Amino acid sequence: MEDALTVLGVITSDRKKLESMGITTLEQIALSSVQSLGMGPGKGTMLIQRARNILANQNILEISVTSDDLVEVTVKKRDRAVVKSVLNALDIYAVGWGNAALSIEGNILRLTRKSPAFSQVITKAEGLREILEAKQIQDQERHGITLPEDALHKFAKERGFAGFWHNVFHEIQGNETMKKVVATSLFSTFDEPVHSLIIGEPGSSKTMAKEIISSEFTDVITIGANTTRSGLVCHLGTGELGALPHADHKVILVDEFDKIPEDDIEYCYELLSNGKCSVHSARLHQTIESQFIMVAFANPRTKVFGKQALDDIGLSPLLLSRCALVVRVENISKHDRLELFRKKFYGHGEAYEKHDYYDQWVKLARRYHPTITATETAVERYLQDMNDIVDTHINTTLRRDLRMSDYLRRIPFAIARANFSAVTNTILKEAMSITQESLETWEP
Repeated sequence: MEDALTVLGVITSDRKKLESMGITTLEQIALSSVQSLGMGPGKGTMLIQRARNILANQNILEISVTSDDLVEVTVKKRDRAVVKSVLNALDIYAVGWGNAALSIEGNILRLTRKSPAFSQVITKAEGLREILEAKQIQDQERHGITLPEDALHKFAKERGFAGFWHNVFHEIQGNETMKKVVATSLFSTFDEPVHSLIIGEPGSSKTMAKEIISSEFTDVITIGANTTRSGLVCHLGTGELGALPHADHKVILVDEFDKIPEDDIEYCYELLSNGKCSVHSARLHQTIESQFIMVAFANPRTKVFGKQALDDIGLSPLLLSRCALVVRVENISKHDRLELFRKKFYGHGEAYEKHDYYDQWVKLARRYHPTITATETAVERYLQDMNDIVDTHINTTLRRDLRMSDYLRRIPFAIARANFSAVTNTILKEAMSITQESLETWEP
């Protein structure tokens, strides 16, 4: 990735001058004055303006002109450099602070009218909003979102998170927790993934879940048992990279996760946790970066579960701790099998008929940035419950450890994304319910 000074087109002599003063980032330049840069008024003004334009473009998520007296701007982050860049983009400094008042709530910047000159800010905001909307449409199409955003929002809100997993996995009778777990993974993001692990006996519904995901959703990679045995990160026989390094920004379905070679597990630890790892083998020395969402499937150690299901997990606790949710699935009973036959006979259901809506629902949701509106009391209760889970399971086969500090955020955010909503008290309860239900599937 190019550094800030290269992006700004700073020539070598000016670069040395800026670096000698410790100025190397867009944020530093955006907060600078022409005098502090020491480049002369023309060059200095152009450099500062360019830095602010870039920061505003990178951080503005939404612009709303709700009335002639109010402009609201939602940003990714609200540090001083970003705020100053956004205000610059809205011509606040040209209009003058006597004409506008700023208040900040969370990641929303609110500008209100103080004089008639505020109309210039309104005009600028409306122009920026049109540019932003056009850019978002192009960006969405590039990521496979071709249906109208309003139609997808309506479709999603009518069904919600529960409607998603009910409809997508309607052919699978029972195993509700598995459906919720997989849906949570699908609505997580590549930079904050909810990796999940589904363990069940041969003939259980885990194979059906894998087939449904691979057939109904795009940007999905399926890894078979032979690939797993060869090495997910590094092919131990040839020394070549395995499947995970090539799965950047993909959903990856891993079959027989319990068959990973021991020499490859160490690489998996790091890549699953951080999205990057360094591989040093006899034939390969490389730093790998790959951000993906993994839904893994595994069999019990002895093919069937005994009375103590935990004793039949054939994976190390450290590897399990890299999965936010680990669930045991039940075998398909005679009654469930008959129900499956009935559903297959009459048709695939809505998720099959409208697979493009479900697929693009997921893609659009991953681009949504939920806010947190849950009460402080609800958050504290949620955190305490998660802390109790760590206390109970930190030294068990299902090892829940300090990585829960990541999962406790990612799980409710995934559910909120599915609903295009904020993280509310209700969503925190649902996140805790899914976490507890996944653990309860292992109880005798």
